[in-house]
Amino acid sequence: MVIHHHTIIVATVRKKSIEIDCGDLSLFLSELVREIGMKELFKPIAIHGKYGFTGIVGIVTSHIAFHYFDDGQILHLDVYSCKKYNIKTLTKFIDNYWGIKKADILFINRDKLFSTKSYGFLAGELIEWEYGRNH
Repeated sequence: MVIHHHTIIVATVRKKSIEIDCGDLSLFLSELVREIGMKELFKPIAIHGKYGFTGIVGIVTSHIAFHYFDDGQILHLDVYSCKKYNIKTLTKFIDNYWGIKKADILFINRDKLFSTKSYGFLAGELIEWEYGRNH
């Protein structure tokens, strides 16, 4: 059965632009694919542009993409998959590479209209926000 899980992460991270190169980012994406139990559809692409870094990897029937902005050390990461994955495993792996200071995370189950969960990530912990919580 095909499912449609989508996680959107917006995080402030410790990793600075000078500590990043495109080869490491490609390796990060490949390892993330394996960590959440997926298979690469095509090899990761990572580039350094005017405002920071951008990367994408195709996974079978899905994708993982990110944008890292030098100004403010902000990471936007998007994981869309037609196979279940563990959000705690996902965030722990991302934290190990990027060093998350703080993150807002939205999980969307696209199989069910308006089925979402909101999380925060702070001090190495994933916290599910209560509906309507102002954080």
